[in-house]
Amino acid sequence: MKRTIIYIYSFVMLLILSGCIKQSLKPSQYGNYKKSCEQGDGYKCYLLGNMYLKGIGTDKSDYKANVAFKRGCAANNQDACRELGKMQIDGLDKKSKDSIAKKPINLKQTTVMPMPSQFENYKSACTQGDSSKCYNLGRMYLEGIGTKRNIDAAKDALTRGCEQSSSSTLDSCYTLGKIFADSKGVYKNYKKAKMLFTHTCKEKYMRGCGDLGHMYYYGNGVVQNYTQAKKFLEIGCKNNDAKACSTLGTLYITGQGVNEDFKKAFEVFDKACRMGDALGCYNIGNIYENGIGRAQNKNDAIELYRLACSRGLAEGCESLKLLKGNGH
Repeated sequence: MKRTIIYIYSFVMLLILSGCIKQSLKPSQYGNYKKSCEQGDGYKCYLLGNMYLKGIGTDKSDYKANVAFKRGCAANNQDACRELGKMQIDGLDKKSKDSIAKKPINLKQTTVMPMPSQFENYKSACTQGDSSKCYNLGRMYLEGIGTKRNIDAAKDALTRGCEQSSSSTLDSCYTLGKIFADSKGVYKNYKKAKMLFTHTCKEKYMRGCGDLGHMYYYGNGVVQNYTQAKKFLEIGCKNNDAKACSTLGTLYITGQGVNEDFKKAFEVFDKACRMGDALGCYNIGNIYENGIGRAQNKNDAIELYRLACSRGLAEGCESLKLLKGNGH
């Protein structure tokens, strides 16, 4: 009998240690977990992320869950790193209940966030010419995972990765392009960004096409050209680039560089929303609130503004507040 009890106890402990039995989350723990996470407790960040995902003790928010998991991963909690990687693959919207965009699109992204403990291994492998490790090393420097955040070091690692000849070089080239396009001050260089995005787009790395489309749309480092923007945004959107879909929808709804087409605008905004893009959800909400190209529906608008707000878009929160304040 004693031996049986010991076996059962050992089996339960094994399940706990392997993560098969998770700690029960109580709403009253939210404030404590939030404070502990902010103070650098990786495990509490992991638990906090799950509370945001499930709406335990707080409102559901995929965006805030993503932030909590990112903090937990940076604090060397492997459960948080795993959940962060899953959210990246799933597009942040697997748990959303959008009545308009019911079926999330399954993104073809396979990379997950590296573990902090892998930093030294990746650093050594990158030095020896492993382009895939250079890419992951660059991400770790950018996110501050396993090391301090260092954009210069990230650029060096990504440049090494981009210069190699393998299937993983395009990840490095694209990410390096994002640094030049999206950073401020000394890091911003639209000429280099355009060169890298053009290179990746030609090599069928479709995210580069979407970013190239945005450069033409906003006139960043190039002469503003809506026709060129449409060309590259269409390639990006067709290949599940959510932001490319959102911007393409704006072209269709405003008639910039294309014939005004509300039906097409709705389709690409909806696709962007289902892939987790807050702006796509917000724009569909605006279509329903104002009856643009379809019947006005304030209830659907509220749900879409709420979804955009939960994904971190301030305009979604503001529009939700205004529309609900008008008695809806």
